[in-house]
Amino acid sequence: MKKQKNPASKFTPPRIGIVALSSVIPKIEFETGVDALRFDGWHVEVHPEVSGQYYFYPASDETRAKSFLQYAYRKDLDAVWCARGGYGITHLLPLLERMTAKRKPSKKTLLGYSDVTALHEFVRKKWGWETIHAPMPSLKTFSTLSVPEKNSYRGFLLDSLKRPHAFAQTKHHLEWISPMRTANTSAPLVGGNLAVWLAMAGTKYFPNAAGKILFFEEIGENVARINRYLHQLEQAGGFKGVKAIVLGDFMDCRDTVPMRIDPFDNERKRMIPLRAAYPDQEALQFVFAELSRRTKIPVAFGIPAGHGPNFHSLYLGKKYTLKKNGEFEIAYKP
Repeated sequence: MKKQKNPASKFTPPRIGIVALSSVIPKIEFETGVDALRFDGWHVEVHPEVSGQYYFYPASDETRAKSFLQYAYRKDLDAVWCARGGYGITHLLPLLERMTAKRKPSKKTLLGYSDVTALHEFVRKKWGWETIHAPMPSLKTFSTLSVPEKNSYRGFLLDSLKRPHAFAQTKHHLEWISPMRTANTSAPLVGGNLAVWLAMAGTKYFPNAAGKILFFEEIGENVARINRYLHQLEQAGGFKGVKAIVLGDFMDCRDTVPMRIDPFDNERKRMIPLRAAYPDQEALQFVFAELSRRTKIPVAFGIPAGHGPNFHSLYLGKKYTLKKNGEFEIAYKP
């Protein structure tokens, strides 16, 4: 019998350029993350602007846009990986559009999450890039990601570059908040951080999620704000035609309760909660169940992706299948 070749034996590390487009980078955590990538055999080049600081950002808006385009136009780089999230990428979109009006960058793969949500949509639509919702090198726990989490971004990155690999594909079992009433759904997956997605509403860069499965994750936003975000997106038409909503991790998203004066305190100095606080999961499920009731869109949760504690990757723009039994997986085999 002819011996089959192991695809992993043909592994050629992609050449990755790392840029800082959002908030200031934590130096120690970032260096540890880059060292971990290099230890795993990746070819990594870090843009010199990564270590800078200009108020809240590593550099001015225009400088960050130019830094990104320096790597975007480089034909010897296969992928661009954002160093961290935070905020600031939405400022760059008009600049990037103007700077690339006459010549689009060569096709690459973009990796990142959080604030990078806005850039994923832009480069996929405008430049035809592949995009992966993936953990970033400045993440405190990047060097200690689990093997399945590492294999998740490895497999998707290598697949985006049409390179052979032997990494297992990602499949997750989700739990329904509001189940599908029809057959299984297969559609392209888009989305990312809820607040960043909302920040594009009302602009020319607001993504059209019609006909797609919409993914959300979040960190540090209380449930009242999340509820407000969902209503605003709904009223802005952001859920029109959406096939399903799937949720990742919502880290530190709590039901914060307003305070009131204790009526039994004669001096009126003591404050007490206005009502009892609901457990995080129960409060979040309520607001998404209400969204589903209003929009008739099925909602499921349990994707181990986001700001933590889980850091699996998602191949955005690709077709995923969401089954009635809760199974969720990419709809093609590499």
